Amino acid sequence: MENKEIKEVLVVGGSSGIGAETVALFLKKGYSVTNLSRSECKITGVRNISCDVTDGQNLSSCLEQYFSETGRLDVAVYSAGFSMAAPLEYAEEKDIKYLYEVNFFGFLKVLKKALPLLKQSRGTFCVVSSVGAVQPIAYDSYYSSSKAAVNMAVKTLRQELSPLGVRIISVMPGGTKTNFSFKRKIYPYSEVGEYAENMNSAVKVLQNIEQKGMKPSAVAKTIYRKCVSKNCLSGVYSSGLINKAIVLVTRIFPQQLNAGVLSLIYFGKEKGE
Repeated sequence: MENKEIKEVLVVGGSSGIGAETVALFLKKGYSVTNLSRSECKITGVRNISCDVTDGQNLSSCLEQYFSETGRLDVAVYSAGFSMAAPLEYAEEKDIKYLYEVNFFGFLKVLKKALPLLKQSRGTFCVVSSVGAVQPIAYDSYYSSSKAAVNMAVKTLRQELSPLGVRIISVMPGGTKTNFSFKRKIYPYSEVGEYAENMNSAVKVLQNIEQKGMKPSAVAKTIYRKCVSKNCLSGVYSSGLINKAIVLVTRIFPQQLNAGVLSLIYFGKEKGE
């Protein structure tokens, strides 16, 4: 059952991919939608505010502008994301910090600013996570760990926010066919030493999984359903039957078996300990 009281929807990172499909779906359903991102969302009917989530002062100013213009917030969707393929030994601190600013700290900053209005509307905050939070992605350890942090934050914040009438939701898509695959920062293979061969294999496999994966519109449908359903509780949810199965298998299989399967997937052979 949909919540017909929902009026104002804020999507952070709605200029492309899953975020843009989420904007389109909420607009189609008759909601007023605002996009916060560095690039403009080209979908007719959306309100755009140019914003950089890694710039705390700019983000705060953009959110204050939005709140002053609307005075209401019923659903917020945080869909901004950044990924990089890099061995730990070679990953640069500036890239690591940027990734966490986009994937984790930006989410918390938006939520913190949004809470006063979400408490008034008894609204919903949804953050786009990833199956990578529970199933490791080879050579993308920072991305996987940032999404795992997102999921744990959602589980913990549920205890804080549910008594106030605010739902906090994490939606985990798996491989999704978007340009995100080609925006990933990939460290040059010539500069990562003995990791080059395995990293090259992992990147190609991951891109293949993503480009043969689910449509971003399917993820948007999951986000929409979870945000407007009165029967949806706070928590972490997978998007798509295959991803639900992957998450279940990851929980059931022994850790050693999971590691062996992932090695076969990404490298074509099982790695020794």
